[in-house]
Amino acid sequence: MDLERIGRSRLKMRLPALRALIDGQQGLVLRALSEEYAVAWIARDQLSVARRYDPADLYDLEVICAEIERDVDRLLRRSNISQAWN
Repeated sequence: MDLERIGRSRLKMRLPALRALIDGQQGLVLRALSEEYAVAWIARDQLSVARRYDPADLYDLEVICAEIERDVDRLLRRSNISQAWN
């Protein structure tokens, strides 16, 4: 399972304004964030279809996903601004 590819795909769906930047960025930080995002979303998806689950656990996973989305947004916008200055 290619977690980086899965994470990038999901991030592009959630952050459509950043699709080109997500595709263009090959840094280690984005790779790590993409993998973490995939793991969190897979866990969230599995939990959401479980017969029994604690809603607090689902909420926690959604918060983690949102935090990663914010981190990716900041990373890519900062990288884009830095490149524009060069």
